[in-house]
Amino acid sequence: MQAFIVMQGRTYQQEKAAGVIWTQQRPAGVVIPPTWARIKMIKPQDLLFHYVAGQIVAVSQAQTRAADAPRPAFLPAATTSPRVDLVHLQYYPLPTPLTVSDYLPQLQPLFPLKHAAFQADGSGNQGYIYPCYSLLLAKLIDLISAQYFVAKQNEQLTLAMSAVTATDTDPLLRLLVNADLLNRRQMGQVEQSFQQAVRQQQVPQCAVCGLEHGSLLQAVRLKPLRDSEPAERLLPANGLLLCANHAQLLAQGLISFSRGGHLMVAKQVGYLDRQRLALVPRLKVNFSSAAAPFLNWHRRFIFHA
Repeated sequence: MQAFIVMQGRTYQQEKAAGVIWTQQRPAGVVIPPTWARIKMIKPQDLLFHYVAGQIVAVSQAQTRAADAPRPAFLPAATTSPRVDLVHLQYYPLPTPLTVSDYLPQLQPLFPLKHAAFQADGSGNQGYIYPCYSLLLAKLIDLISAQYFVAKQNEQLTLAMSAVTATDTDPLLRLLVNADLLNRRQMGQVEQSFQQAVRQQQVPQCAVCGLEHGSLLQAVRLKPLRDSEPAERLLPANGLLLCANHAQLLAQGLISFSRGGHLMVAKQVGYLDRQRLALVPRLKVNFSSAAAPFLNWHRRFIFHA
């Protein structure tokens, strides 16, 4: 299951009524904006969040892949191509829309640095369809579910997960619960596979201090999970085996590595702490050539130079 955030506006009500989202087709040779082209990534059972004027107003589930179709009748012929790429959806409007700016402290750390649907203040970016990766997906489901539970309390809705999944009386809540379970299972599988892949390819010790106790080591990503494309999440070249202390230093951007693999330490780490943490000058890690784009990402976006 994948998830996406769809930025909609004046045509939202018509699209919801028709149970679709769509993009215009372009003549051959004309560049298609990436946020439009992403409609072809949508598959049946994928989850979509619909954003209008600062709020997530609905959740939907894809029923089809994108297919060539005539222009929907509600679209003006003067500004829309006669053929469109169209995905059929099952829309579930939210009784209480989720105002993104109200939850920025919880959501902003999960926004990817590139291809984010939202700006730093919670307003929407220009574009149409954005990816919603696993960590942000889990948080959005939590927030929407919590609001929905409150809205339904007066109806004495049973909140037990087992009851929700067993009944057909509340399809929106059932969709959210099942999507959450599937997303968390996928996250667990991805992390387990990533840990195994890194351990199989790297020397079984902390790359910085040399600690060898297996249970105290963890594979950490140079390009964080929130920013990684699906194919990058499992790549061992995006990982480094470290102890807990050095894993936190890498994740917080207090250490990084040069193109040649030499250790770089942020100025915020004082002399005594460098000694205590075995941050040895001129320490070098032998990275594979495949790690270069991930090292570049970490130095550019994570490391506090």
